[in-house]
Order: sequence, then structure tokens, then C-alpha cells
Amino acid sequence: MWHSVRAAGVDVAGPFAAFLIAALLNIAPGRADTLHIDTREGPRRAIVLPAGQEAAPTVIVLHGAINTAGWAARQFGFAEAAAARGFTAVFPQGVGLQWNDGRGGISSRADDVAFLRALIRELTAESIAEPGRIYIAGVSSGGMMALRMVCEAAELIAGAGTVIASMPAGTGSECRPARPVPVVMFNGTADRLVPYQGGGIGPLNLGGFVWGAERTAAFLAHANGCDPHPMHRDASLDLRSVTRIAWSGCERDAGVTLYRVNGGHHSVLGRRRMLPALLGKRHDELSAAETIVAAFAGE
Repeated sequence: MWHSVRAAGVDVAGPFAAFLIAALLNIAPGRADTLHIDTREGPRRAIVLPAGQEAAPTVIVLHGAINTAGWAARQFGFAEAAAARGFTAVFPQGVGLQWNDGRGGISSRADDVAFLRALIRELTAESIAEPGRIYIAGVSSGGMMALRMVCEAAELIAGAGTVIASMPAGTGSECRPARPVPVVMFNGTADRLVPYQGGGIGPLNLGGFVWGAERTAAFLAHANGCDPHPMHRDASLDLRSVTRIAWSGCERDAGVTLYRVNGGHHSVLGRRRMLPALLGKRHDELSAAETIVAAFAGE
């Protein structure tokens, strides 16, 4: 099941991708690996950037739609944020570059909940991940899939983080988390793809439907038994501002925090933007990945 990276290839989630990521992130040779999981869809894989030789706190990071595990590892900052805190970072690959996140529309039909459950079991069985300290994060569709895992596999997750994502409508209608899970969210109010106020995604709503960001956060806070009245705090950020909306007084200290990027677009805060004219200019003062992994680390 557990394969060290040695051979070359071209698969975006295979050994060559893991080796390339190790080189780009200045990770010691042999420290990037590929984990193979058997599923009903066939063999599936995840890039693993281990913190060391022993089981460590682990963050599973889910890529966005029409994206890859390798891209997520290189571009979003989670690999660096995890390494800085002694976390292992794991980047699974979705079937057809998609996740079955529950929003309807054009998306995967793979049983991704079963896949991620199996991945977590394997990470624990191989002593890669420290039991009880496995976290999940995701960008865009990957963030929606992370929320589905909160709804359907909360017992396996110590915390969740989402970036430019909110609750998929189909998932939210049946969401009953088994236990409180702390959540950190980043959403831009000018997001053209995943609307901050909720609604349809893409032309003719072909991407399905999502709840609004604040509705999502308030729902999760209620599920966690938090105080219904959140605290708001504004902070300057470039030419715009970020409002931190935090619910506290939650069961098991499972707080919920939404970073509302006022005027923010569909982009990962603190990282280089593709197509800035469409997705918005970059903001450097705050990093979504750093903030989310720091919360996982208890900072």
C-alpha cells in the first residue's frame, strides 16, 4: 500500500508528481511518497509529504474542480504551512479532477466519502498520521467536499478548513455531524464562481447550488453548540479589509470562524493568482493556508 517515490512518470498524482513537488518545496529526497488506495472506482492515490518517520498530526488537502493533487500541493501554501508545524500533508486526487461534494450539477459520482474514510484508515494503519489529529481542508470544490466529510465522517476529523467554498445544498439538507468539529472558512464577497450569498454555480447553474458563506458558518456553529451571537473584528488587508466572524462557547471547544474577505474574489488568500483580471488581485498580508493550519496546531 505504501510506496516510496523512486520511478519517473507523467501521472499528475503519481510518483513523478510527488518527486517534483518534493524538489519544488525543498523536501529531502525520498520524503515525498504516493499512497495507493483500492476503491470501487479502481486504484486511487494521494501524494504524501511526511513530517518524519513517526506518526504526526496530518492535514488532508483537497484540490478544486478541474484541478489536481499536485497543483494543490505546489500552489496553495498548505504544504509549507504543514511542514513549518511538524504536520504531514496529504493531497488526494479526485476522480476526473472532481469531487462528489453534494452540490448537484456537473460533478463526480465517485464515492469520495468512502475513499477518504479508507485513506484516513490507511494513514493511521501505516503510522503516518497520529490518531485523533487528522484534519481536512479544501479549496473550492475541495472545500465543499471537506464540509461533506464534516457532515458524514465527523468522528474521523479533528478540524476542517475551507477556502472559497460553502455548504453544498444537497449535503446541507441532510447534514447531521456525529460530533462537533472546529471549522475555519475563507470566503470573498465578490466571488463570481461560488457566490458569497449562496445560489447557483456557473452558467445556467450547471455547477449546482451552495448555501451562503455566513449561513454555512452559522449552521456549523449551531451544530457545534456555539453561542448564537458571533464576534466581528475588522482588519486592514491591502486596499480591502477582512472581517473575522467567530462563534465561541462551543461544545468541545469546537469554534467556527469565518474570514470574510470584503471585495475578495475566487482566489486563495496569500497565494499567486491565475487570471487576476477574472479572479481578482492578490492579497499578501494574510494567508488562508497559514491561518487554517495554525488553527489546527492550536496557535
